Amino acid sequence: MCGICGFNYEDKTLMRKMIHVQSHRGPNDQGIFLDKGITLGNNRLAIIDISKKGHQPMASKDENAWITFNGEIYNFKFIREQLEKKGYKFNSNSDTEVLINAYTEYGTELLKVINGDFAFCIYDEKKKKLFLARDRLGIKPLYYYYKDGKFIFASEIKTIVESEEVKREVDYNALDYYLTCRYNWGEKTLFKNIYRVLPGHQLIFDVKTKQLKKSKYWELFTEEAMQDNENTIANHVRYLFEKSVQRRLMSDVPLGAYLSGGIDSSAVVGMMRKIQGKQAEINTFSVGFGNKEIDELPYAKIVAEAFNTNHKEVIVKSDLVKTLPEIIYHTDEPIADPALIPTYVLSKQAKKDVTVILTGEGGDELFAGYEQYKILPMVRKIKLPNIMTQKILPSIIKKMPKQILNKFFKYAESLGEEGINRFIKVVNAKNDAAALLEIVAIFDEQEKKEVYTDKAKGQIKTDIIKEINTYFKTKDKVKNLTYFDTKVQLPENFLMKTDKMTSAASLEGRVPFLDHELVEYAAKIPSNLKLHGTNEKYIFKKAVQDILPKQILERKKQRFYVPIDQWIKNDLKDEVKNLLDEKQIKQQGIFKYSYIQKIQKNYANSPLFYARQMWNLITFQIWYNIYIEQTTKVTKSK
Repeated sequence: MCGICGFNYEDKTLMRKMIHVQSHRGPNDQGIFLDKGITLGNNRLAIIDISKKGHQPMASKDENAWITFNGEIYNFKFIREQLEKKGYKFNSNSDTEVLINAYTEYGTELLKVINGDFAFCIYDEKKKKLFLARDRLGIKPLYYYYKDGKFIFASEIKTIVESEEVKREVDYNALDYYLTCRYNWGEKTLFKNIYRVLPGHQLIFDVKTKQLKKSKYWELFTEEAMQDNENTIANHVRYLFEKSVQRRLMSDVPLGAYLSGGIDSSAVVGMMRKIQGKQAEINTFSVGFGNKEIDELPYAKIVAEAFNTNHKEVIVKSDLVKTLPEIIYHTDEPIADPALIPTYVLSKQAKKDVTVILTGEGGDELFAGYEQYKILPMVRKIKLPNIMTQKILPSIIKKMPKQILNKFFKYAESLGEEGINRFIKVVNAKNDAAALLEIVAIFDEQEKKEVYTDKAKGQIKTDIIKEINTYFKTKDKVKNLTYFDTKVQLPENFLMKTDKMTSAASLEGRVPFLDHELVEYAAKIPSNLKLHGTNEKYIFKKAVQDILPKQILERKKQRFYVPIDQWIKNDLKDEVKNLLDEKQIKQQGIFKYSYIQKIQKNYANSPLFYARQMWNLITFQIWYNIYIEQTTKVTKSK
């Protein structure tokens, strides 16, 4: 992991400020390159060839190109061998040197050759062009500012806004995506004129003409479904997964894994043990809240003991929610996922022992592990007259005992009446996209009409249901949902949570499930082998059944639950009151204070439902005070 940045003019003073701001991404080394009309910078976290020979920005052998690079190229040794056969000489053992010389040989076609997690910028001195790319699945972040001929890029938005060229203004369309989903997705960020490079995309910026061209170099979707038998598919999933884990064990520094006790992280650790042998030391880390009802620590302990790992548990104490401003500072954009807190705490602890961490993200998206993959197909089969779905069914549902309702809609009791109303909206939805939105939205379309001021509404031109529909390409509902989540929720919520929280601790996160060879193969597996009746991740479980403890293999899927309703009611009570203060909300002019009063009034009847909405709002308010108003100053902890 590293931090990259640059711009299309010369300013060494600004560059020093930028690399200082993102120094947590690369505390081992930093470098600056200047040419006429170009400044590049890099913060290095040394993983492969930790010597000074890996210094960046790095030049190609002919010195016609320079690179600033974040990530890892897992097949760099193979590419190096091919380049050596063509006469290339190398001074280091780093993947960076292989990447920049691969550009000399292949040009932008190198993107078809490399396997890795990456975000990079290559300056082609002869062509006077900047070539930027983000990896296929969006594991590494990459942002840019482009206005009036000024082009600035970086691994983190906080780096870009160091420039006085950039005005700190809210993009209301991006805000609408955030308020709906608790994270923002698409090209726009919450900052006007700052954009994200989408996963699997590249940019070419012409230094002379100041023109920017964007293009997609990789796509996942395929309508083709493989016809192989179940055993053949399971065996190939196993082969690709093992190959991916082995690639991600490449390191010249200590590494470990996060372990939840679920199928995905347990499979990663089990495969690490199989590959490394019985004598190798494996470091694993788990997090809990000191609450037996929600903690997965006992399951993580089962796995740790089964694979004889050097295991450490971290308990998130309730007072750690006070670190929220620091955490939100690191996310750049507001992400209202409360799991940020335990991930941040766990990363700080893990950094004491390792520099690289393997995680289990991606397994649910590839192999259909989420609740909505079961709920949406089931609900969409309900075909009843309007009077039944709009009047009679709601009455029946509201009279159902909570223990029965919980079987159909998790946390129904905590979600309360508003949660039940949302479930009724799922049943009444006009199409699959609208139904999905009602399942996952923090604020649905009706609630947003109530919470936005007229001023905010006037600046929002989004159609999120229409946007979701562009990902629903087949009649196979499970295939549509896994495709949408892999392209949207995974990169801009879960992977950014992991990247931003690990990088805050100067730790590199690696994601074995997201090797593009495994992802491409999984996309062709028939949905009935992913969701087999009600058995989620069926084919993956079969692929790893011989290495996992039976208790883990057979346990029911458990979502990682963070007790935000308790935090809001107790430890964050005063902060919530201050952040949602009537004067501040009205002065800001984005949200109606009357809706916040509604939340406070109805909170007792639907605590979890309104806790999620409140968490969304307070996360935004903290972000707004840090980045827009700049009234909250954050001191990064060590």
